[in-house]
Amino acid sequence: MNIWKRIILLAWACTVLLAPAAALAQTEPPATPPPIPQVHTVQEGEVLVTIADQYSTTAEAIQILNNLSDPNAIYVGQELRIPGAVGEALPVIYTVRVGDTLADIAAKFNTTTADIAQRNALLNPQALWAGGNLVLLSGTGTADPQVVTGTAHIVHAGETLLTVAATYGLPATAVAELNNLGYPARLYVGQRLRLPSTAEYRFLPSGWSQVQMRPATIRQGDTVALYVAHTEQGQPTADLIDAAGQAHPVQFAPSGAGYVALIGLDAFAPTGRYTLTLSGLGVARPWWPWSQTFAVASGDYGLQQITVAPELAPLLASEVRTSEDEYLAQIFNIFTPAKQWQGTFTYPVPEAIITAGYGDSRSYNGGPVEIFHTGIDFGGSDGTPILAPAGGTVVFTGTLNLRGQTVIVDHGWGVMTAYYHLSEIKVKVGDVVQAGQQVLGLGGSTGLSTGPHLHWDVRVHNTAVNPLPWLTQSWP
Repeated sequence: MNIWKRIILLAWACTVLLAPAAALAQTEPPATPPPIPQVHTVQEGEVLVTIADQYSTTAEAIQILNNLSDPNAIYVGQELRIPGAVGEALPVIYTVRVGDTLADIAAKFNTTTADIAQRNALLNPQALWAGGNLVLLSGTGTADPQVVTGTAHIVHAGETLLTVAATYGLPATAVAELNNLGYPARLYVGQRLRLPSTAEYRFLPSGWSQVQMRPATIRQGDTVALYVAHTEQGQPTADLIDAAGQAHPVQFAPSGAGYVALIGLDAFAPTGRYTLTLSGLGVARPWWPWSQTFAVASGDYGLQQITVAPELAPLLASEVRTSEDEYLAQIFNIFTPAKQWQGTFTYPVPEAIITAGYGDSRSYNGGPVEIFHTGIDFGGSDGTPILAPAGGTVVFTGTLNLRGQTVIVDHGWGVMTAYYHLSEIKVKVGDVVQAGQQVLGLGGSTGLSTGPHLHWDVRVHNTAVNPLPWLTQSWP
């Protein structure tokens, strides 16, 4: 941990000792949730008029309550709240995600933190871990979590309920009611208020307004997207410690109203619980740290037995791979904060057959298993055109002992792709490429290779991740 993070944590610790305990907590949802609404699931052949008749209400009332711009555009399976009707609580098993707090879950399901804590025998309700399951009763009329709206505001010195409300053009009584405050109410420095708005609101500690991570279930080999936003200006920082106690790099880049970080977990990443600690260098003051744990599951990869010709056997020496990996680390660890691609990646070899997948452990000539397959192999012959899968800048071209003729493209945000065993290189360092528009090189069998093919790596902060999700998902 560097000296600046130590200073931030020391300042935070002093603030905790001096500030009211409530300043560290998120605004709680109402202790007594509102009545459970009746929710109707639209069936085949139904229209608003026939649905309204079932509940002795009007089509106009249903339209207004559900914010329907076109009353004729309802669809089968759509859930509609029924005005004036009372529904029943539904039992739900909810899987906790990174960014969830007990208050946030309670608000999404129209229940209370006390009820969830009691049903799940939570000794420490603040210590939720992502990946764990909670049993609860949903008071939303449906088993699905609902979006809660609002904007977070942290009270500064000299602010009152009236000045905060005036800043946002709101009635002071509306702010007081939404935060379960008496009127008039006396505020304290560091207090978190929820203000009426149409934006999504998260019940998070102190000034954090959004914390999201995907995929929901994380496995070895995954690329993890972390998005955070804060009510105050500044730069977020994070520490990520895996189940074996090792740190993983987390670097943020601006994205929308917040910041995004892509985190790579390779096929040998430890399984078990990881701890993510968020903090930040605020313009006015340090952001209070907040930690949460999440689970990383096995990728269930296999084992490949590779036989290489005797003339290639010298390349199997561990020092050859170590030296080459250290050399490439200087390139793969470069972080470019500007994102250069849009949408999903395209296949570097269109319509080619994948001859070897990502993640399988490898044994060469019956030797020990010390490495895994860091990318995807695409079949092909000498001279097969290799296309750029996404926008980026070429940062390396050259010949390596193991990887043969190689091209590396920087896509920004710590993401790079690499192309190995080429027979010919068609680009130079500094070239800007676009998806499917440039030929990076031609397929071949140079380096440690048993036949013509393309080995394609996707690297996130020098961590080799599974390329397949990049062909189907956009980030973030």
